[in-house]
Amino acid sequence: MRLRVLLPAVALCLGSVLPPIVGRAEAGVPGLNACPLYGDVHICSGEVASWDGSPLDVDLTLPATSAGSHPLIVMLHGFGNNKHEWESTSDAGDGADKWHWNNHWFAEHGFYVLTYTARGFFDDGVTRADQPATPAGVPAPCIRPGSACPPNGTIHLKSREFEIRDTQWLAALVAQAYPDLDVNQVAISGGSYGGGESWLQASQPVWDANTFVTPAPIPALPILQLQVAIPKYPWTDLAYSLAPNGHPGPFDATIYSSSQGSPTDFTDTGQGNPLGTAKSSYVVGFFLQGLIQGIFEAGTTTTPSDEGPIDIPSWAARAALVGDPYDADGKEDVIVAQIRRGLTEFRGSFYQDEAWAAELTSREVAVFSVSGWTDDLFPPVESFRQFKYLKSLDAEWPVALAVADVGHPRAQNPAFEWRPINSQAWEFLLNQITGSHRQQTNVLSMPTVCGAPSGGAGGQVQSLTAGTPEQLFNGSLTVQYASAGTLRNTKVTGPEDPDNLQTDPVVGFETGASGCRKSLTPAVFPDTTARYTAYSVGLDRSRIFVGLGHVDLTYTLLAAATATLNARVWDVAPDGTALLMTRGSYRIDTPAYNTTTQAIQLPLFGNHWTLAADHRIRLDLTQVDYPTFLPSNSLGAILTFPGAQLVLPTREAGDLTIPGA
Repeated sequence: MRLRVLLPAVALCLGSVLPPIVGRAEAGVPGLNACPLYGDVHICSGEVASWDGSPLDVDLTLPATSAGSHPLIVMLHGFGNNKHEWESTSDAGDGADKWHWNNHWFAEHGFYVLTYTARGFFDDGVTRADQPATPAGVPAPCIRPGSACPPNGTIHLKSREFEIRDTQWLAALVAQAYPDLDVNQVAISGGSYGGGESWLQASQPVWDANTFVTPAPIPALPILQLQVAIPKYPWTDLAYSLAPNGHPGPFDATIYSSSQGSPTDFTDTGQGNPLGTAKSSYVVGFFLQGLIQGIFEAGTTTTPSDEGPIDIPSWAARAALVGDPYDADGKEDVIVAQIRRGLTEFRGSFYQDEAWAAELTSREVAVFSVSGWTDDLFPPVESFRQFKYLKSLDAEWPVALAVADVGHPRAQNPAFEWRPINSQAWEFLLNQITGSHRQQTNVLSMPTVCGAPSGGAGGQVQSLTAGTPEQLFNGSLTVQYASAGTLRNTKVTGPEDPDNLQTDPVVGFETGASGCRKSLTPAVFPDTTARYTAYSVGLDRSRIFVGLGHVDLTYTLLAAATATLNARVWDVAPDGTALLMTRGSYRIDTPAYNTTTQAIQLPLFGNHWTLAADHRIRLDLTQVDYPTFLPSNSLGAILTFPGAQLVLPTREAGDLTIPGA
């Protein structure tokens, strides 16, 4: 580690023992109040006008130390939440995700901490006992507290032309108000909705808010330098994350970069793969949550933009309610084309190819991205594809990954995994905050554990590190299921597979189900045309499955032009108990992207999971896995295949092949 990096980092670590801040407990940002104490930190609150005049509900936590200059970190909340999500009155936060990763922790270590309710959302107050009850701003002329107030104060889903500018504008106002803020030491972090923005912001190392308005502000706003981004359970391709198509990524033709389109598509519209299968329960659930907790953009915004007018409720209805077909001989309707372009070029960091390339000749923003093996919304491929892309530009791009049983449901989010991840993220941030710099980086993986780890709930789990996602594994476990299959679309005719509802991430979360989902169905599903189920022989030794994995088969599609094939993979104990390990989906779209008979590789979401000796591996294939995935409207579709092969990457070296039972 270079000395110029080490010394400032030591100063930050010692921040909590430096003298308390004196004489700075008043707001300098127009719209914020006098910064009262909440516990032992000062927080300024109020409504602040953004670059286009939209009112934003803002909190600014002042550093708890007075020595020297101070870094800034922006902490961004998830969809439907508000500015309080990353706030706490203690370093411990919620004990897991927010443990040593909240405004109190950073203020105690000398940071200014900017938290605000994203454009378009209401602020209904705190949701955890440890959160400080800072007042919400009221966006005049609207009356409900928060940042939702038409025509412009609407949810744009983290558009690079709206929410991304909001963050940079607020950061510049804070820097202008507090001269002891070091504009060259800026970090950003957020989870889910905030994680997607954190990745987008990483493609913009220089924050110059003066360019957002004409004429430019007088006096000019400070220009800030983003050094570090810490996205948690993020997206990098919003189109693919909400509706995976299962096709290999046009970027490098592998499942580790599966995407909606190519990052270098010259049309900048996300071309390359078909629109995927909508994650129905998530998309519908988030849409309903947005209607309750905010106001979606529906064509009311008067601020000009390159994207042009959009109607997000129309997007949701077209993709998640109406469904396929999304194209006729490769030609998409207007709304589908708008969705493809909007969720890639304007909201996906993976598609900011010009911006990433520009960093090669200036300064590369350092990124530590955290994804969840059991996160059915934004699975690890969201971090993997961006990691691979940046490393293809520069093998020493400072981008590191951590993958564990964390994130959105079905994740368990154990403290024994979050705490070491947060500690590693903190060390990474300290290393890079004084000036992001090229370096060799690693991928950290922690396992999914059903039940307490060895040593009890507070015990340690065995983590793995590697240079790339693919280097986590050294071999493979292949199961050859010889039995042929014929699957029909049971959207209307049934029967309903009980495991569809049992494994749905949203339904399980709302009903308090464990993240470790057990199968409810018998060993063989009664209607084999509704669900193909096959088992392996028992394993003769223990194996560690780590990585994505895939199902290989050659299908023939009859009586339809499009269909969806879904997979679930189970770990079956000798007593018959089956636990869901991973799942995946592949959308067939002929003739534009597929043929009626084709060999495919259906990618799985992946996991880090120990398969014990004598356990069997069960594979389910079905056209309908609802409500997790939206069923195809091709009601007469028939899929046939002569057998299937499951390939799971393993930590152990060597390629082991076993037969189906």
